Amino acid sequence: MTVSNRTLVQIAGWGGLVVASTGFYLSQKLIERVQGFDYYKSALKQLRQHSGAIHYLGEPIKDRRFKLTDSEKNFSDSKYARFCVPVSGSKERGSYYFWAERIDNEWKITKAELELKSKPDERLIIVKPTEE
Repeated sequence: MTVSNRTLVQIAGWGGLVVASTGFYLSQKLIERVQGFDYYKSALKQLRQHSGAIHYLGEPIKDRRFKLTDSEKNFSDSKYARFCVPVSGSKERGSYYFWAERIDNEWKITKAELELKSKPDERLIIVKPTEE
């Protein structure tokens, strides 16, 4: 039995669509999982309560989809986490950088900074790093 080239192209096309859709779905589920972690919620809460961030971004402050594949900016393990999350408000958008550490089974935000799109060379300190 011979299969035509057209049929093979259709099979390959549908197969590619299934693989791409599955990859997108799994990526979205991983991002949602990270967004549910204590350190992520705590970091975003601190941003949304910071008067400077509210002044520059405007309200409401929303977090956007970040890239899991960028392991230089987005990383977490059982002890440390660091993320760069795109954020936006009614006035401006930017990138929210935060670092967290697990100390005595509790996550603590050790440093957090907001970089505005209009001022890429400056960062607003949201959580000042503690010197130990």
